[in-house]
Formats: sequence, structure tokens, C-alpha cells
Amino acid sequence: MQIKKFVAPTMKEALELTKKELGNNAVIIKSNRVKMGGLLNYGKKDAVEVLAAVDSGTKPAVSQMSLSRTARPVTTKPAASVGTSIQTYSQSKNDNALVMFQTDLAELKQDVAHVTNMLKYQAVPALPQNLQYVMKQLLDNEVDAQITRTLVEEIHTELLGTDFQDLRLIISVLLKKIGSKILVASDKPKTDGTPRVVMLIGPTGVGKTTTIAKLAANQKLINKKKVALISTDTFRIGAIDQLKTFAGIAEIPLTVVYTPVDMKSAIRTYQDMDIIYIDTIGRSQRDTAKLKDMVGFVQGTRPDETHLVLSVTTRLKDLLDAAKRYELLKYNRILLTKVDETTSLGIILNLGEHVRIPISYITTGQNVPEDIERATVGKLARMIVRGKSN
Repeated sequence: MQIKKFVAPTMKEALELTKKELGNNAVIIKSNRVKMGGLLNYGKKDAVEVLAAVDSGTKPAVSQMSLSRTARPVTTKPAASVGTSIQTYSQSKNDNALVMFQTDLAELKQDVAHVTNMLKYQAVPALPQNLQYVMKQLLDNEVDAQITRTLVEEIHTELLGTDFQDLRLIISVLLKKIGSKILVASDKPKTDGTPRVVMLIGPTGVGKTTTIAKLAANQKLINKKKVALISTDTFRIGAIDQLKTFAGIAEIPLTVVYTPVDMKSAIRTYQDMDIIYIDTIGRSQRDTAKLKDMVGFVQGTRPDETHLVLSVTTRLKDLLDAAKRYELLKYNRILLTKVDETTSLGIILNLGEHVRIPISYITTGQNVPEDIERATVGKLARMIVRGKSN
């Protein structure tokens, strides 16, 4: 087995050196953040150190060459302690060797995660201490690295001298910059005498039924509006029973509909109401056929507001997928749930950068009707920076 250490300014360059020297079958055993260059400990720069190995019987990608200053040999250890190539281990029938490989692989994953975590805080070098703190805060709250870099660079350019000693000033500027990137919904009052029709749509499990109960209760009990409920969620008996129980306690009329024709009839029945809330069955964004089935209900309803309900505990990739696939239902607002269940509230800003639809409400718990509030720029910006909803 051949084991070598490579040091380069970046992980990419270190891996390129590894591949060039040891070939494609090399295994990365360990990687660390180190310092390189400089004279008498001055002027040293950050670098990445990679320890790699390759089976001595494996032909390297290029002929052997003398090591450069950034590629130095290290003492060879027994194969079991450092791990050979994946292919060598996979062909082994020795259970102990397999266990060792699994252990090495687990340690490697931890090392890579550690290096990645260190590298992400080096995105903007030579920052004032308070600005470094702000950058770390955003990254810890999982604001996208590029968005974070842009925000920090803008603040770095805008502020001068002693400004950087004032953390409150820096955070104030940061909140304004984040706020400028957020869209929130504003409702214009209806003047034609017809009820405002509000429909909630979204994937399964995001909390649409509980959310619609909160909205309806607030409008009736606090704003003294005449409210009605319509549900199309005939698939889940429990959901209908839950809404019926709530409607009975709150003394709000409820109609369950099965077809778009039923929907039109129910809306005509409630023409004397101020607001009609429509609960819909949850559909996976991947189930295109079921989503298309909902189009008839939306077209038959012609809602004033269609809220796509999304949980912030969902991965950004899946949120973006849902936002894209639900476009055929022509939603005009996004309602975010479960903001109390995660500290990664940077996802709100990340979502807003990709989906330029205003946010209407956020929910902060299961209590009806209190755990819901209208989204505001200030509230969302503070949540993104602090990583919590209160």
C-alpha cells in the first residue's frame, strides 16, 4: 500500500493532487484544515491537508514522480489501520476487515463533515469580529452560503471604521437588508359585497386543517366576521371529524363537498358570509394526476386567496419542488407552518430567493386559535437572524 499526504490551498486542489499522484482508486483517509507557507510563522495561509492511500498493486494515473513541496510521503501503517481502496475491502471475505472498513468509512464521513463546517466560515476572509459573528449566525441558521456572503459583503462595504464595533448597528442594517428580500402579502378589502373566498392547498402533513381552524376562529371570535367552512378532504375521515368538532364548538357552518359542482353550490349558499374558508385534501407534489384532479375544484371556486401551505421543517429541495409542482393550482400566497419546530429558519430566506410569492401567515404551535400570526417583514427578518420564532 502507498500512503501520501497532500497539502493545497483548497480541497479541490488537494484532491486534484491526490488523483494525479495516486490515481482514481485512491482512498481519502483523513482531511484537516492546516496552515502553509510563511516565514518564521508569519504570513501563513489556510490550506487543506489530505491523507490518501492506494493499493501498491494499483497502477496510478500517471507514472511515479518526485513529490512536490505540497505532497510529502508519510510513514506507512498496516492496511487494517488506515483502510485500502473500497474495491479491495469489498472483495475481502474476512469479517474483521469489513468491520474495519465500515469504521474507517464512518470516521471519514465525520472528518469530511468537520472540514466542510470549517470551510464554510472562511467564505469571507479578514472580516471585523462582529461581522464574523453575524456571518456565523446566518450560516448556523442555515441561510444559504451565497446569500450570506452577499449580505455580509454589502454590510462590509456600507459601514465604515468604528461602525464595526457596534453590533446593534450591524444587526440593524442586516435586518433591513434581509427585509428588502422578503415579500409579504397584503389584503385589499373587497368592495363588491361578495364574501372573500380563501383556499388552502398543500402537501400532506403540513397542518392545513388545524391552520384553517385558527384562521376561521380568529376572524369570528376576534374580528367578529361571519365565517363559513367548506371541506373537500373526504379521503381522511379523521380530518372531517376534526373540522366538524371545531365548527360545532365555534358555531361556524361547515359543508363537505365531493365535486366541483358541489363546491359552486356551497359557495352560493354562503353568499351572506364575510369569509369562506376552504380546506382541501393534502396531495404529494409528486402525484401529478391527483394534483390535476384538484384543478376542477380551484376553477369552480375562483378563490380570492389561494395559500400554498408549507412546513419549514421540510428540506429546501422538497419545498422548491412543491412550490413548482403546485403552480398549476395558481396559488398567490405562501403560508408557513411549524416555525416553532426548527431552529433552521434561514430556510425562509432561501425559499424566498427562489419563489417570489408573498408570505401570508406563519403558525407557531398547535393551539387554536392563538398560534398563528400574519407575516410581517420585521418578524420574518428577526426569525431568520435569531433562528427562533419568539
